[in-house]
Amino acid sequence: MKENLEVIFWGVRGSYPAPGKDTLRYGGNTSCIEIRAGEESIIFDAGTGIIALGREIAKRAAQHGKAMKVSLFLSHLHHDHIQGFPFFVPAFIPSADIRIFGPASSDEVLVQVLENNQSPHIFPVSLNEMAATKTIRAIREREQVVVMAEDAEIREAGSRVSEDAALIRVHHSYAHPGGVNIYKLEWHGKSIIYATDTEGYEGIDRRLGTFAHGADLLIHDAQYTQEHYLGNRPGASSTQGYGHSTIEMACEMAKEAGVGKLVLFHHDPGYNDESIAKNEVHAQRIFNNTFAAREGMHLLLRDDQKEGAWQFEKERADSIVERM
Repeated sequence: MKENLEVIFWGVRGSYPAPGKDTLRYGGNTSCIEIRAGEESIIFDAGTGIIALGREIAKRAAQHGKAMKVSLFLSHLHHDHIQGFPFFVPAFIPSADIRIFGPASSDEVLVQVLENNQSPHIFPVSLNEMAATKTIRAIREREQVVVMAEDAEIREAGSRVSEDAALIRVHHSYAHPGGVNIYKLEWHGKSIIYATDTEGYEGIDRRLGTFAHGADLLIHDAQYTQEHYLGNRPGASSTQGYGHSTIEMACEMAKEAGVGKLVLFHHDPGYNDESIAKNEVHAQRIFNNTFAAREGMHLLLRDDQKEGAWQFEKERADSIVERM
């Protein structure tokens, strides 16, 4: 039996949605990634990409006659990473069970932010009025989440877990205003890093480099070109200190951490398809195994029994794109 990790990109844009004819190839929805580890479906961030994902999850549940159990990990609580949740279909279904994890000083603070996002002057349906069972927990670096048999449990970091469980570790970074959780998903000896909304340090972020070391896949913030970041882009001011990386910063992290593949993520909303395609080519000159994230893209980390090793496969996944 093959054990596959599948990564599906539902939203890849940063800051705010960017729909239109100039963003059709890479997509305009904000951050949302789904990772399928065997039978488990694990979601990272709830930008507008989660809206189409929610519909897909509901369809899957109906087809298999199973109740929806969702594990959602929020990198941080800025609006572009939670703005899709009020439209997340499973949250309105009474039989659904949704576990939400994110950075905060306490569970109560995390709940309060999500409640404020759906307060009456902002949205007509409150968080409490969403019919699904919801468990909302703050998670810290000293903790890890074990996802197995459609359950999710917080444990102390370093505790032993079953080899069949998907393990989510946490690295809390201050390289973004207000802080951000960077996540590592480990399953059957393979690992994926989700490192959005982080700004590279001089000489790279050493703590992140250690956390990401040897990962099979690094999904890394690469919002800006170097020209834009330094304020040399016509009509744009410097973005230093905004908490986002350049393409060069993402590539340097990939090299330092010795990862297998790099995905450029959180594309600037002002960059059209042509710009992102050029950024991808530029990045490949620095770190060859790089490509730009786009909506509907699947990455399959496949257990190749002939080779005895995992391989990456990149495909268009038209069926998913059509449903979006």
